[in-house]
Amino acid sequence: MLPTVNAPENIKRKVSIVTRYTTIPILLFATTPVIAHFLGGGYWYWLTVVAFVICMILDPIVGDDPINAPAEMEQELEQSLFYRFMLWLYIPVQFLITLFAYSLLTNTPMDMFTALGVSYQPLNPLEIIGLAISLGLVTGFGATPAHELCHHGNAFDRFMGQALLTPISMADFYVYHNFHHHLTVATPDDHATAPYGENFWRFALRSTIRKSICAWQVEAKRLTKKGLSWLNLDNKMIKITVAQVAWFSLLVYLFGWISLPLFIMQYIFPRMLLATADFAEHYGLMRKQNPDGSYEKIRPEHAWDDSMIISSFFMCQIDRHSDHHANVGRPYQVLRVMDKAPRLPLGYLNILFVTLVPPLWRKIMHPIIEEFYDTADIVPYALPGTLPERFVERAVIADIK
Repeated sequence: MLPTVNAPENIKRKVSIVTRYTTIPILLFATTPVIAHFLGGGYWYWLTVVAFVICMILDPIVGDDPINAPAEMEQELEQSLFYRFMLWLYIPVQFLITLFAYSLLTNTPMDMFTALGVSYQPLNPLEIIGLAISLGLVTGFGATPAHELCHHGNAFDRFMGQALLTPISMADFYVYHNFHHHLTVATPDDHATAPYGENFWRFALRSTIRKSICAWQVEAKRLTKKGLSWLNLDNKMIKITVAQVAWFSLLVYLFGWISLPLFIMQYIFPRMLLATADFAEHYGLMRKQNPDGSYEKIRPEHAWDDSMIISSFFMCQIDRHSDHHANVGRPYQVLRVMDKAPRLPLGYLNILFVTLVPPLWRKIMHPIIEEFYDTADIVPYALPGTLPERFVERAVIADIK
């Protein structure tokens, strides 16, 4: 039995809207494929996509929520089980929505769904595409509560975060993100920090491959320090890989080899979501290197910030990214908008799609980042030959092969 979970009683407008309503909006969003089925299927299988597009349109209209929780409330908010529980809720949703969509897409009845009134019939191509994209969206955004859980200090929450990442084959993210990215962010050693002038598509391919390789290297180094071989049951990457292979094997057993293209889609969408987020969050920002070769402490200036309300719901407030990096242990309900942080011109739901069109990204972002270079105590990070001349002397030029 879970303990009784209650939201802190004195939360009013003193905290951000996301802190007040936590994961409720994305949990509701996750149910849209089920709602679509009970509305009759057909065009309704595009409900998730339509809802997402509406959220994108409304994001700049609804606007910003820059409210930070008062310091005297932070301890209460951090210790409240309510916020952890609301993240845990996405885990059964992640697995059940995956099984639900696979069963409909493959026309394979499952007793637990037929008992709830789910009916089965072959889907036409339009229904298949709509439901498959919906599955990718719903489970892909499960990476945001998973990211939060993977940052928690207790082993149970970290396990739950990795479980949430398993259906989308992203559990290796936990190793790279926690034990490499947060140590090397805004340095040339970080595969998630994009230099000014880099094309997103080149970054996405390079970053995705190198982060996965790096996760294995991180575990190998950790085990070497303990006098152990990388080929050891204590290797987190081995355990993660076994879990993901076991999950895929279960899908093939239940639904056949048609599971393979669906599984690949569920891998690609969240990886692309992560790549767009990485690209936007740290683009062109570098920490100063000290005389001894180390880097200065991470400051708010080293990550791009945003606090658009609808985007924040989808991202569990990780778009308050400067505070997340400057104070890694802060849970999502108390993340703050930082005064000195550079600001993205659009919320994540829109800026992440802007990254996909490199000319549009450069048109929108380059004037903003160049103004930031002019006014902030920041080191530019860029590909050779891409920076305006006035920044070159103090810049770090990326050596990316």
